[in-house]
Amino acid sequence: MAAVKREKPEPLLDDVALCVQMGWTHEELQRQPVRFVEKLRIYLGALADRQSREQRRLEEEIERLRRMGR
Repeated sequence: MAAVKREKPEPLLDDVALCVQMGWTHEELQRQPVRFVEKLRIYLGALADRQSREQRRLEEEIERLRRMGR
């Protein structure tokens, strides 16, 4: 699993994750237009990045507030 070591998903794992998020079967995913799926992957990746940044920001804020309360 070289792709995992490089922090890049395996294509099949990427497909499975997309199916789970969208509620599709793999066959339904395969019927989608390629360009649509590419844009969807980009959009969902951007959402995940934004959520990760927000989570880190909130964790930092909680830690800052804990230090102030000591």
